[in-house]
This record gives sequence, C-alpha cells and structure tokens, in this order.
Amino acid sequence: MLLKRPDLILIGLICFELLILIIYLGSFLIDGKPYPAFDMNGLMTIPSLFQAFQLLSIGLISLTLFFQEQTYQRPPSQRFKLAIAILLIYGGIDEIFKIHLQLKNWFSTLGERTWLGIYLAIFIGTILFLYPDFRKLWRYYRRETLIAIVGMIIFALGGFGAELFRNSIDFLLRILLKAEYSIDFFKALRIALEEFAELLGESLILYSAISFFNQRLHEIQSAEKAN
Repeated sequence: MLLKRPDLILIGLICFELLILIIYLGSFLIDGKPYPAFDMNGLMTIPSLFQAFQLLSIGLISLTLFFQEQTYQRPPSQRFKLAIAILLIYGGIDEIFKIHLQLKNWFSTLGERTWLGIYLAIFIGTILFLYPDFRKLWRYYRRETLIAIVGMIIFALGGFGAELFRNSIDFLLRILLKAEYSIDFFKALRIALEEFAELLGESLILYSAISFFNQRLHEIQSAEKAN
C-alpha cells in the first residue's frame, strides 16, 4: 500500500507543490498574470483544492483514529483526535470556499482582516488547550511530533506571519530583487511564498499523520496477536 511509504508520499507532495509554484510565477513572467487554474490566491483553483485535500486528509486520519481507538489507552486522548479532526476538516472546507474572506460580509462590525486575529486566536488556543496531549506525544512519538511541529511552524509563518508583515515583505522583496518588476509581480511573489509555505507545512503534517497512523496500526495489531 502507498500509505506504507509515507516518504514517497511526501516527496510526491513537495514535487507537485514546486510545480504549482513554477507555473504560477512563470505565468506572471510570461503573460503578466496567473493562469486561472494555477492562481495561488484564487478560489477553487488547483492550489486551493490541493491545499484543501491535504487538510481534509489529516482531519480524516484523526477522525478515523477517534472512532477506531475508543478503548486504546496510549496518547493522544480522544478529545485531541476529535478537536484536530474538526478543526482541519473545517480548514479544508474553508480553503475551498474561502469562508474567512466572507466574514466581513456576514458581520458588518468586522474589518477586512479581522479574520486573521480570530483564526490566530483559535490556532494558539488549540495548542494551549491540547498542550498536555502534545507533551505525551513528544514522549512516545517524538519523531512524528517533531515533524508535525516543524510543519505547524512553517504553516503558521505562511498563513499568519506573511499576512501580519505583508507590507514589510513587499518592501524587502523590492530591495532584494533590485529590479524594475511591477507591483503585481511583487504581490504575486509574496502570495507564492505564503501559499507555498502553507502547502509545505501541511505536507509535513500529513506525512507525520500517516507515519503516526501506520505506527498505531502496527501497535494495535501487535497487541491483538499478543492476546
């Protein structure tokens, strides 16, 4: 089974993400605008759907473990599995329909970037709420947990850090490139860096989730044989 080789899955995911990045930036250099299907800032494009697929995959793995391990005592807890499943399945749906960008239309009191504070608070709150589980995972599944943490950091830098420092990043790119590129290209380059970081972070988390899933199956099968 392919799931038995998460290393090959990770390589494939990263190669596909690099292909998306090359096509997106290449289309700007050739036509001055992104090809619609590969617009990394678009709605229901290949990058958007691919990102949603990764989030939904991680969420479904967590949900599968939640139902499959009702009586299994090793960490993480059932609340951890359910919380991660709900958040990431919602994240996948949000990525498809860009719900966070619609909040200002549904709630007149919210500003254009208020969603950033809400989502950042949920992200940090989830880590604090599930911190005991993360500690136990670090103890029993250190490799998988470390990879997931690295993925979360990269994802957060792309999803939140780039938004928080948008103007500074645009200014820094202009200095580093030292060329007469258009404002649209600088914007496209920033978006490419943001979205690629999110995709790469999700790939690492998905790789960690598959590795963890395989290890848990092995543990359960070993325990059943021993009994």
